[in-house]
Amino acid sequence: MRIVPCAIAVTALLVSSSALAQKAGQTRDQAVAASAKKFKNLDADGNGKATPAELAAFMTKAAEKRGETMDQAKVDRRLKRLDTDADGAVSAAELQAEDLAKFDKADANHNGVIDGAEAG
Repeated sequence: MRIVPCAIAVTALLVSSSALAQKAGQTRDQAVAASAKKFKNLDADGNGKATPAELAAFMTKAAEKRGETMDQAKVDRRLKRLDTDADGAVSAAELQAEDLAKFDKADANHNGVIDGAEAG
């Protein structure tokens, strides 16, 4: 009976860590392009700023794809982290800064490519 809860916990850990993983072979330029594509999907009205409502819709859709739910507190925390100029919205530059910080953290040898050993 303990095997099932343990298997569930391991599966949850693998799913959560894969969400943070960088792809092996990805270059920094590809990470920039991926961030721009993500922002285009995030900024539903195309005005160059993602509103809190757009961020909530984007995060909810992503959570549903993973079979999860999204709560407003998570959206609020993400907005606070992303909105570095405190204007109440997220710009492409703000999103890219976070995405590239994640890339740079994964790129341990700082060669501009996520090598196999660095991929999560």
